[in-house]
Formats: sequence, C-alpha cells, structure tokens
Amino acid sequence: METVSVAEARKSLADLMAKVAYSGERVTVERNGKPMMVWIGVEELDRLETEVTKAKDALAFALADTARAMIRAERGGVPLPDSADLINELREERDREIGEAVFGC
Repeated sequence: METVSVAEARKSLADLMAKVAYSGERVTVERNGKPMMVWIGVEELDRLETEVTKAKDALAFALADTARAMIRAERGGVPLPDSADLINELREERDREIGEAVFGC
C-alpha cells in the first residue's frame, strides 16, 4: 500500500485515482506523518461492505441461537412454540371472535 502526504496527494490526484481505480491498490493519505484516510476502489468497497454484511448476519444468527438455547434451558429443555404457528392461532381466534360478534355464530 502506498503512503502519500496530503500535499503529495494534491499534486498527483489524477495519477493516484487511476492507481486506486484500475490496479486495485490502496493509498494511505497522511498529515504530519499520521495516517488520515485510505483511498480504495469502488470494487474493494463493495467487497468490504459485503463481508461486513455477512459478518453481521452471522453474528445475528449466533445471537439468536444463543437466545434460543438460553430460553430452552430456562424452560427445562422444552423449546418455545413456533412463532408462525402462534400467530396463525391468534389470527384464527380473532377471526372466530369477529365472526361471532358480527354473525352471532
């Protein structure tokens, strides 16, 4: 990875942009010897964002698995009922109640 100063980056912006965009290199821009930013290409950004999304999804699934295991342990090994089944049962119950209220049956 190439490192350039802010002044150097100003002078050779077009060349650095081409290097980043077409060769996939990263360029670190520093001020007073301290790294301030890194230029990366759009493809590299897309790749990194995809990796972050996958990592977040994996973490969410791991947290959900842990929560399910904790709930199952608290319930003596009995898992919670499926949420979709519960929702369907509640809908059917609501529909029956509405039917009774409207049609008296």
